[in-house]
Amino acid sequence: MGRLRPRANGITSSNKIVANIFISFIGAGMLGLPYAFKEAGLVEGAVIMSVVGYLSTSAMMMLIDCKYAILSAGGRAGGRSIVLEKKAPLLPPSSSDTDSDSESGGGDVDGGGGTSVRCSDLTYGDVGYYAFGAKGKRLVDLAVVISQVGFCCGYLIYLCKNLSLYAPVLSQNQWLLILLPPLYCLTLLRHLNRLAIFSLFAQVSNVFALTVVFWFDFSHSESVPFVPKEFSLKGLPFFFSIAIYCYEGAGLILSMEESVAESKRARFRTIFLLTMIGLTVLYICFGASGYLSFGPHTEDIITLNLPHGDGILDFAVLVKVCLGISLFFTYPMMLFPVSHLLDKTCNLHSVNKGNFMRLLVVAATGVVVLIIPNFGILISLIGATCCTLLAFILPALFHLKIFKSRMTREQWYFNWLLVILGCVGTVVGLWDTFDRMSNDTVIKQ
Repeated sequence: MGRLRPRANGITSSNKIVANIFISFIGAGMLGLPYAFKEAGLVEGAVIMSVVGYLSTSAMMMLIDCKYAILSAGGRAGGRSIVLEKKAPLLPPSSSDTDSDSESGGGDVDGGGGTSVRCSDLTYGDVGYYAFGAKGKRLVDLAVVISQVGFCCGYLIYLCKNLSLYAPVLSQNQWLLILLPPLYCLTLLRHLNRLAIFSLFAQVSNVFALTVVFWFDFSHSESVPFVPKEFSLKGLPFFFSIAIYCYEGAGLILSMEESVAESKRARFRTIFLLTMIGLTVLYICFGASGYLSFGPHTEDIITLNLPHGDGILDFAVLVKVCLGISLFFTYPMMLFPVSHLLDKTCNLHSVNKGNFMRLLVVAATGVVVLIIPNFGILISLIGATCCTLLAFILPALFHLKIFKSRMTREQWYFNWLLVILGCVGTVVGLWDTFDRMSNDTVIKQ
């Protein structure tokens, strides 16, 4: 059984490692944080964000432990075996929300003496295969597909809402019909290197836009009187789902660790932990400052609160344009692993069949947006279901299975805490989301 040879080259700079992590976790989910703080309250939101950050980071570390346990066992589990071979990665090293789940689409299952999984390195799906066989891998892949499609739907909502505000002659649904054809054309690209320059521009635009929003929130917060929100349990499930959405990076952690040079691998955990602490502080500050700036008038997408300037340079327009361009070009990159996975699963060797499948996926995102046109509700729904499954439940179950005879009592309790918390969070989060969807005042455009 072949073992993956140590990576001869890779990222050696600690600053580059931090930048990779930072860019990969800074996504559209941040736009909904101020509204989440409005729903839950400042103190409650900060506590939940800190707890979710700690638990999700711990779960990602457990996936790394599972990876090395599999490698040390030679990639064997009963009659199953995992073959590790070098192969071109599916996506660039860092592409915001796309990376967080894309790597699980990189393996394929074929027959042999046992069943083997071929991949660039161990992926999230391969860990699931090692722990629970084909069912484990299919569950990871299904959660990845649904979450990626959901992310794309969130981007469509942002684009359509802002376009309908600046060009009210067309409704949000009409803008949706206009956007889908060019987005479909971009999904026809079979190689993401053709979108590399757009990926870089999207990341820069995203960071710039969020920085401007952050700056405006701090400068504007003094002009709005702060009235503390009374303690209420009603907004906590919603905030939990949004927080999970922001932190879901379980599928990303293995590829990030693999991208680091061998000489830096020993320090990766420390660097990752410190970076995640910094990101948690950033999330709390961004959400709290946005809520403090606009109080009860905080929108589900914080950029909708930005006032228009009277000068030549309107920062509100600039921010929305930058984010719009960023999300437009992130859409096809997020659907790339979905298309790749569906091509393999459905054995779509014909280009025409693959193109038709992509058409169905793009059309599905449009249908979802028509059904759930509210950004906050949509990302809460994704966070409560697929993100909770990928971030809490599956890492804990895989860790329990792989380390069943080698874990301490404390580790055993912690794993089951993640499973139970994830299951409860899913049920309560779904109940809260459907309750909000049934409220006409919430989904009113």
